[in-house]
Amino acid sequence: MTRLKILAVADPAVKVYVDDKYNILGQFEGKDTEIIFDIVPWESYFPTMMKAFEGHEDYDIVMVAGHLWLADFANKGYLAPIGYDFEDILPVIAKEMQYNETTYLSPSFCDGHMLVYRKSILEGALKKLPQEVIHVDELIEIANTLKAAGISNVLALKAHQSEILLDALPYLRSSGVDVYSEKDNFTICNIDQMTDGFEKYLSLRSFAPKDTHTYGNDEIKNLIAQKETAMAVTWSGQLGAVLKECIQAEDLGFATFDTAWNVTWSFAVTSASQNKQKAEAFLSYLRSKEVDKLTGEYSGAPVRRINYIEGSEKFPWYKVQLKMIEDYAKPFINVLGVGVKNDILYEEIHHAFINKKDPVEALLNAKSRIDSI
Repeated sequence: MTRLKILAVADPAVKVYVDDKYNILGQFEGKDTEIIFDIVPWESYFPTMMKAFEGHEDYDIVMVAGHLWLADFANKGYLAPIGYDFEDILPVIAKEMQYNETTYLSPSFCDGHMLVYRKSILEGALKKLPQEVIHVDELIEIANTLKAAGISNVLALKAHQSEILLDALPYLRSSGVDVYSEKDNFTICNIDQMTDGFEKYLSLRSFAPKDTHTYGNDEIKNLIAQKETAMAVTWSGQLGAVLKECIQAEDLGFATFDTAWNVTWSFAVTSASQNKQKAEAFLSYLRSKEVDKLTGEYSGAPVRRINYIEGSEKFPWYKVQLKMIEDYAKPFINVLGVGVKNDILYEEIHHAFINKKDPVEALLNAKSRIDSI
């Protein structure tokens, strides 16, 4: 019997694979395969994954945050090429699975910026609902209007140090540049040009709970589900978990940013795997229309167009999410050493958020440290 060992991130969307109700692993295990599915918390996921790549763990398959890590891992030889027909996987996602025209990844679910709000609260204060796609300035205007109307718990921010870079990203991008860009075939960090956008993000602290700097996925999910915040920005791959526990789910409205970012959490076969053929067969099963439908309903973020179309009435955010993925979400460029570089950004941005550093000082420090790598 073949044994496949899989490393996955502890995201609510990933729990579907080990949920006895769906028996996704069990239906494949019947084919003479034993599957070991290890789920590791986000805070410790990257170093655990690196141990696998360095030969200290024997994983056949690891979850990779799409384009965020792909270039770096492919260049270092960590991943084995895989081949398959993309069928009706969204073309933008199919493109994300490739680096230098070689396919390395198999998509699982998407994580893109989604604004979730209580329709009753916003309509009562604004006399209308937001458009499906908004600019960050509009969110700030809405927050100010809600606060002036006496609304408490206006907004929650996912501002834990392990989350804050990507939570702040739509605001940073409102400056008109991206965190990374390429100049003369060299990747540069533009974080020092993002002061205005960063100040916009920091201004939202006045609308958020005092401990919002400790919030990750679970805290945001609970606030939305328990109707303890009027608005929050979360990942599309969290929406399934939100809806499962939600009070008055029909009261939720959804929007996205015109500066949104989306990443497709995906599976990759490690170069060191001794079971590459079986691993590819397993990934083919996981990205099938039927499994994608199940995982999409569970996470809130499928990867096949047919499942967005067929599920749009049951899952009202699918329409907004599809627009975000196809028309607005802009990935990072390929950045080598991105894990180390982003760790610096997480740290410096969080220091400014908790008033440990001046915002301009934090951004300048971040650029200087990244440029020195």
